[in-house]
Amino acid sequence: LCVVSKMSDGQILHGSHNGVEVLRYRGDVRHTICVALDRYLQQLLERTDLHGFVVDLTDVQSIDSTNLGILARLARAMQKAGLPKVTLISNQPDINELLEAVGFDQVFNIVDRQDTETEDLDEIQPEEAGDQRNSRLLLEAHRALMDLNEQNRALFKDVVKAFEKELKS
Repeated sequence: LCVVSKMSDGQILHGSHNGVEVLRYRGDVRHTICVALDRYLQQLLERTDLHGFVVDLTDVQSIDSTNLGILARLARAMQKAGLPKVTLISNQPDINELLEAVGFDQVFNIVDRQDTETEDLDEIQPEEAGDQRNSRLLLEAHRALMDLNEQNRALFKDVVKAFEKELKS
């Protein structure tokens, strides 16, 4: 397994175990890792030997809406590819409440624990991206959240409009 990214105190580790990709989020996970995470996920989704995905949120302190949107895009991509639902591991009541509030219980298998091999993880390193690319990714992530349900559509409508306006200028 491998680590995806390290920021001030948030990081994403990544790895693979028997054809199932594993992401382990730690700390305060912010949008600064999204460009590297998105690139990594796009590469994985092009592979023909991908059998599933597990995302471990048990060590996360907080996760922003952009990262939630990236996860929503992952769920949609797995569904389109005819692959199993992504399993989210979360045992923290506040994080579980957030996941349910944005409708993740409808598109992910959410469990409170799972025996997942998480040794030998690699780190996904943050990468610099131009403002245009970063803004486009923020927009796409929030659109993915909006697509989950009506409540999210209302919640993220103004955020999406702001990103669209920023991209046009």
